[in-house]
Formats: sequence, C-alpha cells, structure tokens
Amino acid sequence: MVEKSPTLYQYVKFVDIVRKYQQEMSFPEAVEKAIDECIKNGILAEFLRKNRAEVLRVSIFEYDEEEHMRQEREESRQEGFEEGEERINDLYDKLHELNREEDIWKAIKDVEHRKKLLEEFHLD
Repeated sequence: MVEKSPTLYQYVKFVDIVRKYQQEMSFPEAVEKAIDECIKNGILAEFLRKNRAEVLRVSIFEYDEEEHMRQEREESRQEGFEEGEERINDLYDKLHELNREEDIWKAIKDVEHRKKLLEEFHLD
C-alpha cells in the first residue's frame, strides 16, 4: 500500500525521521528538526512549508494523548493489582480467623482452589 501512494510513503519517512530524532531530544524538538529535514529533502516539502505550525501542534497533541493513554493504562493495571491483593489478603485473614490454615496453603499453590474460596467468602 505504501508503495502505491507516494504521499503515504513520504509520511512514513517523516514519522521515521521524527522517531530517529526523538532518541536524542524532546518530542517537540524532534518534530521541528524532522520538518526541517523533510523540507530540505523534498519529503512532504510543500505540505510542511504551508502547514508547519499545524503539523507541530497536531503531532504534539497526538503524542501527549498517546502518553496520557499509556499512563491511564498503567494506573488501571496498578489499581487492579492492588484490589486483587486486597481481596487475597481478606481471604487469608478470614481463613486464619476460622483456623483453616490448610486452605491458606492450598490457596497459595492452587489458583482454582483460591478462586473457589474467593467465591465462598463472596470476595470474587
């Protein structure tokens, strides 16, 4: 598909150049430098000359949104992990109160047994 569309090919080149520069500098600087290089080398040159500010603004917005989404996913994973840990600890506390130490040891080693115990104590 990229071979059939020169514009798409040039856009892919632009993105590759941004990524190359991003290894050495901040994202906004990388976009600026990539725009300069692409104009110099005739890659999306006319478009980038006319729309430089918009390309920079949109690129940074998309980058910020992508970073924001990554952070949100990480926070959600952490919250889920902490909630799971809390449920397991509650289970072990209840089992200990009931002197069901054997169930604790079995739950540690056997995921299916732990799931059944979580259901039994309505912690699922």
